[in-house]
This record gives sequence, C-alpha cells and structure tokens, in this order.
Amino acid sequence: MRCQHCGHEVPEGSVFCNHCGYRMSNEATCSYCHQPMPATSAFCPHCGKAANHAANAADGSRERTPSNQASPRPATYNEQRRMAERQAAQREANAWQRPQPQVDDDDDDSNEGGSNFNRNLIIGIVTAVILIALLSLLRHCNSQENDRLEARADSAALIADSSQEPLQILNAELSRSGMAEDKAYTGCAVRFSSTDPDTPERIVGVTYKDDTDRPFIKVYTLTRDGAEWKTELAQTKYYDGRSIIMDNSSLIADAMNIPRATTVDGKQCLYFGFLNHLKGAGEGNNGRVTLCLFDIENKKLTTLTYDGQIRSRTDGRQYVYCRGPLESTSGSERSFLRQEAASIGAIRVATQEEIDAEEEAKAKEEEEKALAGEENADAKWDHDNAENMDKLKEGEEVKMKPTQYDKPIINMKEIKDKLENDRYLVFLDTKGSVVGFNKSTRKYFTIYAGKSGSASSISFHGDNSVLIKAGGSSFTYDLVHDRAKSAN
Repeated sequence: MRCQHCGHEVPEGSVFCNHCGYRMSNEATCSYCHQPMPATSAFCPHCGKAANHAANAADGSRERTPSNQASPRPATYNEQRRMAERQAAQREANAWQRPQPQVDDDDDDSNEGGSNFNRNLIIGIVTAVILIALLSLLRHCNSQENDRLEARADSAALIADSSQEPLQILNAELSRSGMAEDKAYTGCAVRFSSTDPDTPERIVGVTYKDDTDRPFIKVYTLTRDGAEWKTELAQTKYYDGRSIIMDNSSLIADAMNIPRATTVDGKQCLYFGFLNHLKGAGEGNNGRVTLCLFDIENKKLTTLTYDGQIRSRTDGRQYVYCRGPLESTSGSERSFLRQEAASIGAIRVATQEEIDAEEEAKAKEEEEKALAGEENADAKWDHDNAENMDKLKEGEEVKMKPTQYDKPIINMKEIKDKLENDRYLVFLDTKGSVVGFNKSTRKYFTIYAGKSGSASSISFHGDNSVLIKAGGSSFTYDLVHDRAKSAN
C-alpha cells in the first residue's frame, strides 16, 4: 500500500502511514460519539452532530501551514486512543447533564456505542427503581400522617371538654364505636354533670330514623371513663306505620324546656318528645305527640301519648286535638309528663264544653245515619216533624220538613187509595201513611207518617192541596209549599 499523502509504501492493513501518520482509511471519527463515519460526511450518522473530523484536523492544519514553517507532528494512534478514552470518561461523568447519544444496537461494528447504550439503560432502570422507592416511601409517610390525624380527631372526640357540644360528642362516639351504621338522624343530646367525684359525667342522646318500614328511636348513654367515653345503647322503640319528627319547631315548644335534663323523684332523667303521625297523614287525619322521660340509672323509658285529629293553627303550624293522653297518668313519671304537655303547642286538649258539644254532634250524626235510606222514610219524617205535629194539633199552620227520595218509599202492593192531578200523585197505604210523588222532579216524599194515628182517607182540597183524615182529626197539606194546617 502507498500513503496517499507522502507516497511512501506502508504495510498491508495499516490504518495510519508509518512515515507521516496520515490516516490510510477513507473514514473519519466523530468527535462527539467517537464512532467511525465516512470522511466526506457533513453530519455523524450515529449521533446526528455536525461532523468535525478530529482525526484529520492535524492533516488540515498541516496543509494550511506555510511552506517556510515546520509542520506540526500528527497525533499517533495511541494518542488518539487515549484521547477517546478521556472523552468517554468525561461523558460518563456528565451523563445527567446532557442528552445521551442514540446508539444502533444492531450495528455489530459499534461495540463501544452499544456498551454506552447498555450502561445508560442500566443507569435509567436504577434511577427509575430509586424514584419508585422514594414515591412509595412518601406515600407510606403520608398514610401514617393521615392515621395520626385521624387518631388525633378520635382523641378530640374521646377527650371532650366543656366547650364541646353534647351532640358533637354523641355523633363522634357513635361513629368511632361503629354504632352509626344504621344512619339514623341525631335527635337530641344532653350533658349530665355532677359535683360528686364518685358520679361520672354522662351524656344521654336520642337518634331516630323515619325513612324505613320500621321507624324507630334509640336512646344512648355515654359515661365518661377517664379520658374516654363508654357508649351504650339503652333503649330501642319501634313505631310501625308512623312518621317520626323530632324538632322544637314541629313540637311548637321552647328549646329551653325540651329536651332537657331533669330530676324526678331524685332520679336524673332526660325529658324529650316528638311527633308520631301516621305516615303521609295531613290535616284531619290521625296524629300523635309522644312525650318521653328516660331514667338514666334504671335505663327506663316512660312515655305519654296524645292521640287525636291533626288540625292547623292560624300561623299554619299543626297540632293534635285530643281529649287527653292514651295512657293513665298515675305515677310520678307520667304525672310529670302531663304537666309538661301544657307547654307543648302541638298538643291541644279539649275542654269539657267542647267534649259535650262533640258528643251531641256525634249522637245526631249517628241518628241521621240510622234514619238514612228509603226504608227509613217514615221514621225520619216523624223525627223531623214531631214538633210541627204538636203545633198542628194546637191549630197552628206549620212548615213541614219533607225529605226527597229518588226511589219509591212506599210498597205499591200495599196501596189503599190514590190521587192524581197534572203535577202530583198521592198514595195512601194500608199502614196509614201518605206519600207524594212530584211528576216534574221525579221525587218521592212523605206527607204523613201516621205516628199520631193511621190516616183513614185522602182527597184533594183545592188545587194541589190534600185533605187527610187521621185519628178523628183532619188537616190539609199544601203540596207546593209543604205547609199544613188543621181542617177541623
């Protein structure tokens, strides 16, 4: 082989001329990724950087050197190799400070580039593992911190001071102890404090649920035990088919009076109440107000129920109108509840005068119901006209009270006599009753029922007037105006 630069012969397979150091190959080395590339390349085909033929820089400078100056010695092969190794070490040190070169893994001639790629891949994997571990550690720390916060929140509920409301303590304790799973509403909660060091501080609370087939109330007792509260379900009472409303606005009660802590016969008790209407009931339907007294020590619940008709006040709020409680009021607990009922606006107990008037109206209603129907036409006429018949016997002219019926009120098979004109039909039956029929209105009505004596005969007495003889006396009945007078 001959060196293309100096013309000397060089051994076969030489990469550089052993006389002038000129590179024998037509290839150049990229100064960035140190991969071989054609000497004429403008950009490196491996990393894409602008070509800077570092290996030939000495040749180019030697060609530009004036002829009267000595040419610099070209870098030997060993020097170029040491320079490449230093640059590779520098690249490893700056691996996180600049983009990594793109390496073609399929190029069997690029062992050094493949090695760099594998090294960078391992570094990336290790970095990713470290980042994942850091994130997991951070998440674990956050979880522990949340647990600590929740524990502090529970502790705040457990170690309650006088500034906390009993309702807040009740809700927190029911949630902490798993007793809030029924999702009931909190109705009321009252604190019971004591100056006796042997008597612990207590809270009594009531929850209720109305949106189920079996509405209920539950009474809980919370007893202070050192820094904690001991929660116990003391009573559960169901009210099938009825709604439960527990607020002072519905009870029309002063919040200072109900609910409250009270003492009855020396026993600490919680006094509270609620509406207990039939489901979907409104004005005119049945409703109830239930007043309750819970004895803390004996865990005894005493109730007094006022049951009656739902009515509305002038301000639109409703109340239960009743005659008194359903239960007996004997005993100190129910006696206390009956006294408290006077301050509940949702309860209205009727006076004796109102009860008497109601009884009279009820009796009249039942009587009218018994006299209703065509089969009771004679009995109803006697009932409605008894006073008129007394006046008629005394010679007065009276206005009778007939009842109109759509169906016949006389048995046609028992007709004894019959009168007819253009407007009316008049019948006398075998029992001595007289019945009229208005042709224009198609209505039947009783003219005489025969309680004072059976009618013996009937006849027209002028236009639309009937003469009736009964029991040795007679009277006329004006069919148009329903007026009667004696004819004796």
